[in-house]
Amino acid sequence: MVQRDRADQSTNLNLIFFTNVAVPTTEETDPKLLQRAWLLQLYKEHERICWQHGVRLAVPIIEISSSSSNWGSWHPAGRTIRIAARLIQHHSWDVVINILKHEMAHQAVSELFDSHDAHGHRFDEACDLLGVPGEFRGASGDLPRTIPDAGAMACGSPHRSLLMKIEKLLALAGSGNEHEALLAMEKANYLIAKYNLRRIEQSREARYECLIINHQSRRIENYQRKICSILANHFFVRIILADLFDAEQCCTHKTIEILGTSENVLIANYVYSFLLAQLDSLWRQFQRSHRTSGRQKRSYCLGVLDGFARKLAGQQQEHARAHHTSAVPMPLSLQVCSMDQGLNRFIEERHPRLSRRKFSSSRVYLKEYEAGCSDGGNLTLNKGVTGTDGFQGRMLPLFR
Repeated sequence: MVQRDRADQSTNLNLIFFTNVAVPTTEETDPKLLQRAWLLQLYKEHERICWQHGVRLAVPIIEISSSSSNWGSWHPAGRTIRIAARLIQHHSWDVVINILKHEMAHQAVSELFDSHDAHGHRFDEACDLLGVPGEFRGASGDLPRTIPDAGAMACGSPHRSLLMKIEKLLALAGSGNEHEALLAMEKANYLIAKYNLRRIEQSREARYECLIINHQSRRIENYQRKICSILANHFFVRIILADLFDAEQCCTHKTIEILGTSENVLIANYVYSFLLAQLDSLWRQFQRSHRTSGRQKRSYCLGVLDGFARKLAGQQQEHARAHHTSAVPMPLSLQVCSMDQGLNRFIEERHPRLSRRKFSSSRVYLKEYEAGCSDGGNLTLNKGVTGTDGFQGRMLPLFR
């Protein structure tokens, strides 16, 4: 699991005017205050993008426009980048960043290549320098409101039949028959592993996605980090902990980015939601039966996740023994992701500078932690069949 580095806090003359801008509270709706906060953040994003990609661009004048025809524009004569207010109001900030990158690519064509190329070869070179995704390189077109949408990923997946098989198995894994449930979960895990191994061995082309989980919080809890570790170790995705500006609240939230093939991202997102819901449900049951206080919840939840992670690791070892293969030095998921050159390039384009950080272990209440480990060892990944716990249980929204 990796975390995105922050850009150095260097000072630019162009930012001096904005350093004392008051950030509006949720009660304040003055459009001028909002736009000033957005401008300050856009200047920060411009500086960060240049630093991340090692590109030297002059700090431009950035304006919020009222345009209804363009999401953004670059004006070389006045060295000005304009971003439409409606883009910020109606789209996620990740979309805003990619539109800003698009206009910065035009700036790079003007300043670095001394060219007037609109969307030709030079523009593509500039997009490569700044890591502009392919879907944001066009001259015009409608934009998604979020990046990506789980339903759209399911619709567009070339492996839709595989996803349907996995969902059927997860539904069986909810069976009251413990033996049948365990076999169904093992079969689902086997299909996921088989798909990824064949994809790497045969060098199949894949479509890579980044799905952002935003809990609207300024911190990521220990149990959320533990779920991320499970996803990276067993579900063939890479996890990046990052920051994302919230244009409505004018603050920065901590986010979890799931990166991988569209199929793996979709499955990992389902597992993340499933485990979050199970933690809450199992804790309520444990609290009722043991009459314990909320202070022990973190210890219990970490125990559940450790128990579930050990169960997954044990299944992988059993599979290796059944097929007479030697034990692997690292989880299969980590091996496949490290060999996936397409995924590595995708991550490099999105996050060219990553830092690995170790997070200190947490103190736990031993009794609650051990109880959680036991319950986690009995946890079976399955499709929820009721919404009573707040989790709809649908991995693929289309297949209901």
